[in-house]
Amino acid sequence: MSHVNWEYYSSLFDKISEEAFEKAEKQAEIEVSMVIGPRWEGITEKTYGYDKLKICICRVMDKMAENNESGKGKGISSVNNDGYSESYVIQTEEQLRSELHSSIRAWLSGTGLVGAY
Repeated sequence: MSHVNWEYYSSLFDKISEEAFEKAEKQAEIEVSMVIGPRWEGITEKTYGYDKLKICICRVMDKMAENNESGKGKGISSVNNDGYSESYVIQTEEQLRSELHSSIRAWLSGTGLVGAY
C-alpha cells in the first residue's frame, strides 16, 4: 500500500513528474521504511504522525530527485562547466544515504515513528 498518491504529492511538491511518480514514491518509501524499521508494517492512516509521514515521503522523493540531477552520490566531487562550478562534500552513495536517513529522522521527529529522536 502506498502512503502517498500523485494528487497529494502534486498539491504540495513539484520536482517529480506524474510519469516518474510511482517509481520515485516506491523508492522513497523503501528509504523511509529502512529508518522506521519493523514499525513500518503497522502504519495506517490512524497512526499518530501519519500526516508528517506523508510529507516526509514527499520530501524524500524530492531530495532523491535533486541528488540524481546534481550527480551527488556518484563519486563526483566537483563540476565545472563554462565558468559555473559546483563542489560536493558527499561523494559516495553510502554517505548520501546516511545524510538522507538523518533527514528522515529529523522530519519524523516527534511522531514516535523513529524512536526517541
